[in-house]
Amino acid sequence: MDSSVPATHARVMAALEKREPDRVPVLDMTMEYKIIYEALGRKALPLGFFFENPYFSRTIDWLFPRIDHSKIVDVAMDAYTYDKTKAAVAVGYDAAWVPHVPIYRYESSKLMYDIYGRRYDVAIDEGHSLGSPMYRSGFIHSPADWEAWDKKAIFQMPAKNQRVYSKVQRDFGDRIFIFGMFSGGLFEITSQAMGFDRFAVAIRKEKAFMKRFIKFYEDLYCVMIEAFADAGLPGMMYTDDLAYRSGPMVNPRLYDELYGDAYRHLTETAHSLGMKITIHSCGNVYPLLGWFADCGFDGVHALEPTAGVELAKAKEMAGDRLCLMGNIDITHILVDASKEEVFEAVRQAIREAGKGGGYIVAPTNSHPDMNLERLRWMVEATDKYGHYPLDLCD
Repeated sequence: MDSSVPATHARVMAALEKREPDRVPVLDMTMEYKIIYEALGRKALPLGFFFENPYFSRTIDWLFPRIDHSKIVDVAMDAYTYDKTKAAVAVGYDAAWVPHVPIYRYESSKLMYDIYGRRYDVAIDEGHSLGSPMYRSGFIHSPADWEAWDKKAIFQMPAKNQRVYSKVQRDFGDRIFIFGMFSGGLFEITSQAMGFDRFAVAIRKEKAFMKRFIKFYEDLYCVMIEAFADAGLPGMMYTDDLAYRSGPMVNPRLYDELYGDAYRHLTETAHSLGMKITIHSCGNVYPLLGWFADCGFDGVHALEPTAGVELAKAKEMAGDRLCLMGNIDITHILVDASKEEVFEAVRQAIREAGKGGGYIVAPTNSHPDMNLERLRWMVEATDKYGHYPLDLCD
């Protein structure tokens, strides 16, 4: 191994290239303030208290519509991105999915929206921290709505990403493989900004508009990939939830018709810049695995066990074309399971997907109920069972 290449990078790169590294890598998926700050030995600020308290919330409801709080959002997201990366290093992960998405704006103490045209309910976790907002509806109901939408903040995103990712890569990039990310993929943004019912009509009756709408974000995201590369990031995680637990949300052929060329443009751009690019989608993605590989993605994340996805089957279907990432349960194993259960879950995952390389241990997603101790057990179990050559005999 080249001594100038960090061991974590060599390990992750080998897995992404479907080769055997020295050990199966572990990916950090934590998005929750509570876990991040616990890993750093700090307590998350209970900002949610102000949104819940009837006296403070009335002040927020009056104040927020009257101020431009984009600068506040920028400062908060910058700090979050830095702390999230620092926490991943502290826990001992090989790689981290690191968001920098200063896209949200508050309408009130109960509602917020983003710069892409989606409205959300404000979410507060049990520790009274602000959680990931819950999608509610969209603002883009017609081509005229899109023409009138203020896109100034959208155009600023590549520069904001380049600035912050440059800092975390400089400070932590020699210790952990950093995956940058967008907030929502092409399908998520275009369908959610319209609302799914309106989206379903538009893809049949307003194809010229939909082509232009999708192309706008395709080009934006390619510029953002350039910004990631300029910041020195070695990889990016493209996120687009395309499936329910029962299977894809729309016919896979329609996905390819609407988004296939754009996906290929994204992966070609990343690869031309020397970056790896993986895709995250929740749900049962069996019918989409071959398409993900055809589009040029290096790996696929989530492989959600609660959606019926089994690693052994995914490995058989696409393990020679995609690095498999995830499948560690976040409803029990990383929430309240015993240490023995966590170790056995990791051992079984490596057994099913680790042969020949091409597997990265990771939770299927992030969730407020996940437990830091069990995440550390996941890292510990991977170090115990994940060294090549694998020895996983009963």
